[in-house]
Amino acid sequence: MSALVKVIWAVTLIMATGCSKEIPEDWDEPVNVPPVSKFLASVAQWTKPFPAFRVIGNLYGVGGYDLGVFLIATEDGHILINTGVEGSFQQIAANVASLGYAIEDVKILLSMQAHWDHVAEFARIKTLTNAQVWATADDAMLLEDGGKSDPSNPTRGARHMFRPVKVDRLIADGDVITLGNLELRVHEHPGHTPGSTSYSMRVIEDGRPYNVAIVNMGTINPGVRLLDEPSYPGIDEDFAKTFSRQKAMLVDVWVSAHAGFYRLHQKYQPEQIYNAKTFYDPQGYLAAIDQFEQLYLQQRQEELAD
Repeated sequence: MSALVKVIWAVTLIMATGCSKEIPEDWDEPVNVPPVSKFLASVAQWTKPFPAFRVIGNLYGVGGYDLGVFLIATEDGHILINTGVEGSFQQIAANVASLGYAIEDVKILLSMQAHWDHVAEFARIKTLTNAQVWATADDAMLLEDGGKSDPSNPTRGARHMFRPVKVDRLIADGDVITLGNLELRVHEHPGHTPGSTSYSMRVIEDGRPYNVAIVNMGTINPGVRLLDEPSYPGIDEDFAKTFSRQKAMLVDVWVSAHAGFYRLHQKYQPEQIYNAKTFYDPQGYLAAIDQFEQLYLQQRQEELAD
């Protein structure tokens, strides 16, 4: 463990003693079966460290090599979108600190999808910081039962669970989240989970406006069914609606829940000098949406042919 991480962890523990909740004695006991979850996370590079980077304006990447965790900093506190798998807290806290911010100043926790690889540390961060968890109604149910009711997971969460966390406020498509001078718009993009969510905002950089989006892609997990015995009622319509909505969005700069979706490692290398146009990729955005829509249409055809 690096010296910086030790300092962050010590400060966090001191800060936590003043919180209204105590840390559970079994806090570091794994929720998932370790050989399964750790092997999968390692192979997928979900636990591989990656330094924090500035996307554009006040939007930063603070997750690991593959899993997208994003900080939006404001003068009145910060928003954290996603957290990664269980055990990711120290890495996130260190990345936030490396930017000159503090994890305890996070006021709102948002998710893009209520799956274990993206929200496993919500409960820990909420406990340590008193941040509020905001979510769409459909994903709120998954967050509050730790993924047990996830209808888009063929295993029904049997192996891929997370600590349940209370949702403080429900958000819906078109809502605008305000914090400091930030206005963050909510976009419901269901399918991957029933309440999958994207977010967008306007950023002025070097006198130029940019339409910035944190996009949840319409990916289909193995085993998910669209038509015959659908994973949940309306899932096929949800995916179709999501692709239509995403294609209608005006996007200049974008990031997503996994690095490969928005080609992070092709666009950015650690310690690269900041440039507002590093993640400027409107054509790449549309191409990515089209790619996942084609996979969706292909699966529909395969199910119809069965």
